[in-house]
Amino acid sequence: MITVADFGSEGAQLYRLTNKNGMVLTVSNFGARIVDILVPLDGEGLRPVSLSAGSVQEYLEQDFYVGSSVVPVAGRISGAKTSIKGQVYHFTENEPGRTLHSGVDTANRDYWQVQVDDEANRVMFTYLLPDGKNGFPGNVEVEASFQLTEENEVIVSYRAQSDKDTIFNPTSHVYFNLSGDFEQDVSQHHLTIAAEKYIPLADNLPTGEIASVEGTTFDFRNGALLGQGLSGQSEQNRLAGGYDHPWLLSETAKEPVKVVSPDERVRLTMKTNQPAVIVYTYNHGPTGLCRHHGAFSLECQGLPDACNIEGFGSILLEKGDSFLSETRYRFDWK
Repeated sequence: MITVADFGSEGAQLYRLTNKNGMVLTVSNFGARIVDILVPLDGEGLRPVSLSAGSVQEYLEQDFYVGSSVVPVAGRISGAKTSIKGQVYHFTENEPGRTLHSGVDTANRDYWQVQVDDEANRVMFTYLLPDGKNGFPGNVEVEASFQLTEENEVIVSYRAQSDKDTIFNPTSHVYFNLSGDFEQDVSQHHLTIAAEKYIPLADNLPTGEIASVEGTTFDFRNGALLGQGLSGQSEQNRLAGGYDHPWLLSETAKEPVKVVSPDERVRLTMKTNQPAVIVYTYNHGPTGLCRHHGAFSLECQGLPDACNIEGFGSILLEKGDSFLSETRYRFDWK
C-alpha cells in the first residue's frame, strides 16, 4: 500500500509504502531519497532503522546527503577530472583538488519526477542530468526505483542512458542504525562482509592498492563488531576517523553483507549486482540528525575514482547503452 503526504516544502512529497507484515518504507521526490525504514517489533512498535530528517529544510540545514541518490558519480574523483576516450573533462572542484559526489547543486538537492506502481509497491523517480552539469558530459536520463516487498526487502535500483559517452557510478546514501537510536554509536553492531580485499585510502582518496583484509580491522569475513575499527588502533581507521572504505564483494556469496543490532532483535542482509560496498561510519558527526559514529552506510557501487585508477574496473557509460544497478536490503526481526 502506498500513500502520499506533503514533506515540508512546496513540491516536496513523502511516499509511504507498507507491506503485509507491517514494515514501512518512506521515500521522497526530494533527491530520490530514502527517508524512513521502520520495522515492527513486538512490545516496541515501529523501530526506525534508517537515519532521516523531518522535512526538506532539515535535510538542507543538517546533512543533505542522508538517504539521497548520488548521481552521476558517487565518491571522490581525484584531480576533479578524467579522460573519456581520449578527451579530458574537468569537473566542479567542491573539495580541494577533487570532486565529491558529483559537485554542487546536484540531483540530491532537487525534485525528481514521480511514478507510483501500487501493484508492485514501488515508487520510481526520474531525473534528467543536463549535458555539462558540473562538467559531466551527456544528457543522462536517470531512474531511481524503490520497492518494498512482502519478503521485507527494500530494493533500490538505478537505470540510466546517455546521449554521449560519460561516466556513471551512482549509489544510495542511506544510513542505518539497527538499534533505532541514532544517539547510540554503532560500535556494537555485528557485521559480516564476504570480502577478501579492501581499498586503502590516503587523504580520503583510494591509493590505487587493492589490499588483503587478512590480519586487519577490515576483516569481517567471520563477523566482528564494527567497533574494532572505531577505536583508532589501525592507521587506516585513524586516517578516515572510522570506516570510509570500499570492500570488493565476493561474487559467490549469496548475501555478502549481514548486520545484526546490538540487542540482536534486528538483522539486515544485503546483496547487490555491484562489485563493491562502502561502509561509512558517519565520521563527520555530530549533526542535528546523528551523533559521531551514530550510523553506518552500505553504499553499493563501482570502486571510487575508478575513472582514474587502472585496475579498478570501468564506470564508462557509452552513448545509447543502458546502466542497471540493483541492491536488496532484507530485514528480519524478532
